[in-house]
Amino acid sequence: MTRTIRNICKTKQCERFYNLSPRICIYDLDGTVIDSSHRATHDRNGNIDLENWKANSTKDLIFQDSLLPLYCQLQEDYKNGDMIIICTARELSKWDYEYIHSHNIYYDRIISRPKGNDTSDSILKKSQLRYLFNLPQYRNILKVFYDDNPSNLSAIGSLGATVVDARKYA
Repeated sequence: MTRTIRNICKTKQCERFYNLSPRICIYDLDGTVIDSSHRATHDRNGNIDLENWKANSTKDLIFQDSLLPLYCQLQEDYKNGDMIIICTARELSKWDYEYIHSHNIYYDRIISRPKGNDTSDSILKKSQLRYLFNLPQYRNILKVFYDDNPSNLSAIGSLGATVVDARKYA
């Protein structure tokens, strides 16, 4: 029996400043760091059609995505020693991770939609990020949230984050 070993590209390491007072920078992926608009349809509230999204999450279509200007900001924040959290409402597949790593989208933690969960984006992200505003080790650290969805910006802003509308940078 022959085993096939697949080489998965990992994010390249880069020089990173050891920041004693880091910010927490939370980045959405779609419409913020990555342009995946060719694969998405949305309802009038800005929420994605999950079934259509899943059908369009093939390797070929994922690798047709492109990077947006806030990608450079994410890299600079990472190199500055800020904590980078990617918080996306998509279910991540191995092809998503391969895209993220092959394009050097740096992060310290990635939070994504659990499989089978169809909660609206803003409720999901608010629930997933609430720990950053409640746990003592994170409570007093400045948090900056980058997203293109007004509902998400409002939800995370209500927790106390500084919000940045990614649509202004596209």
